[in-house]
Amino acid sequence: MDDEKERIGRAFARHYRDYEDAASVQRGMADRLASVLRYAAGGARVRRAMEIGIGTGFLTRHLVEIWPEAEWWFNDLSPAAFDWLPPGPEQAHHLPGDAEALEYPARLDLLASASAVQWFADLPGFFRKACGVLRPGGLLAIATFTHRNLYEPAALTGPRLRYPTPQELRTMAAEAGLHLLHTEAWEETLLFDGIRPLLDHLRRTGVNGGPAGIALRTPAQLRDFGERYAAQHPREDGLLPLTYAPALLLARAPLPPQLSRENA
Repeated sequence: MDDEKERIGRAFARHYRDYEDAASVQRGMADRLASVLRYAAGGARVRRAMEIGIGTGFLTRHLVEIWPEAEWWFNDLSPAAFDWLPPGPEQAHHLPGDAEALEYPARLDLLASASAVQWFADLPGFFRKACGVLRPGGLLAIATFTHRNLYEPAALTGPRLRYPTPQELRTMAAEAGLHLLHTEAWEETLLFDGIRPLLDHLRRTGVNGGPAGIALRTPAQLRDFGERYAAQHPREDGLLPLTYAPALLLARAPLPPQLSRENA
């Protein structure tokens, strides 16, 4: 695991309990992805499944409720995340570490992730890897963020991560050989009554663990940053906006040619 990934893992591990309370957008993304899975694949027979970046279990709780009899592999950068695993699955394996570097189980029926793959350095490589470990017809289900995510602080500090556009996400999945079943993208803006609570929210959700995290060490730096933020994004009510830009993607690994014709 590289140094940057280690910093990200430590940032989340320090604030898991805070994350559970503060990460309302990420919780909503997991709920929405689970709804898509229930509708599109709730009746599918899932015997082998993996979740990448379990965090505090926002998506995990849904997954083990839908498919409690599956054999599960759970991954996270931080081993502390496994303390948050819900009871239920009869067969569960822990895979701590960097999901870009790990070897995934073969012939998975489902590979799922919520609010994790945006940290990957090689997202096209991840889609190719996913397609390679899914059985024919297996499902990839992800919730992640797109190019306008947290654009307000990025306008002042520079971009922290290179988020893809929704179209780039679709293209990467398709070029990896996956068949798209469902995609959607939206924006959600949170409002804060000052720069300190806004930055506290970022800290509690682990976001400042990534590159170019906001580091304001003196009251003067904090005041200056808050004034520039308000001037850059003025509102009549004086509140400071912070915009998330989530996206969902559900895709299927290719079926053998005969089955593809029968399902056409």
